[in-house]
Amino acid sequence: MISDKKYTFELISIGSLFFIFGFITWLNSTLIPFLKITCELSNFQAYWVTFAFYISYFVMAIPSGWVLYRIGFRRGIMLGLALIGIGTLVFIPAALMRSYGSFLSGLFTQGIGLALLQTAVNPYVTILGPIESAARRISIMGLCNKLAGIISPIILGSIVLHNISNSIEQLKKADAVEKAYLLDLLSHRIIIPYIIMALTLFILAFIFSRLRLAEVIAESNLKISIKSLFQYPQVILGFLAIFFYVGAEVISVDTLILHGHAQGIAMETARNFPSLTLLAMMLGYLVGIILIPRYL
Repeated sequence: MISDKKYTFELISIGSLFFIFGFITWLNSTLIPFLKITCELSNFQAYWVTFAFYISYFVMAIPSGWVLYRIGFRRGIMLGLALIGIGTLVFIPAALMRSYGSFLSGLFTQGIGLALLQTAVNPYVTILGPIESAARRISIMGLCNKLAGIISPIILGSIVLHNISNSIEQLKKADAVEKAYLLDLLSHRIIIPYIIMALTLFILAFIFSRLRLAEVIAESNLKISIKSLFQYPQVILGFLAIFFYVGAEVISVDTLILHGHAQGIAMETARNFPSLTLLAMMLGYLVGIILIPRYL
């Protein structure tokens, strides 16, 4: 039987990618209130952040499989990281122009890269060892994702939402010219963090171009049709489980800061709520590692 330990290096490498997934994905909880203020948006408009990010998964899900078949998993990982880096760089001119449409374009591009990346690494983790322990490996990857999700809102929030309550009060009292100046200053707060993230992503893409990961990909059956997938109830049930789980997860995290602020909680305090929620989710993954497959 194939042992997980045989692929320790691969699991650590892929774990770093799941950390990247989490770091980028859970920044949205901080971006939503930040962009609402800097781009002067309503709550409805602000939540287009979430829509622009996740609709890219719907657009790219099936094409990702074709892309990976054509270029391979390792090159797919490199391309995914590069696309996320490009989307991250879009935030720079978006911040300079304070253009909400440009921010959404950057988020959509990031989502395209993440969809490609996750299409590559999720099945890779599943077959990287015995099938009996696949759920445990996925739970371990989930820990990396949620750990990054705990960290990223704290880091970005401490930069872009620092002393934000005072800034909001200043904006209320400012005339049109001063208000535009203050909003530009707020918008520029995001530039340095996103430059650092983009550079990190491009460096990671280069590193993965040099790594020699185990090739354990099973042969693809290109004759499989959408219709034939319905012959496998576990595929349908898995789809439904992920659909509802991710929906509940994203809604609970991305709406917390604005919800807390609407309840009269200072945004400097509310900005920590997503990290606490993700900490609770991480504990759930730990339970999964302990119970699956030994007890469940």
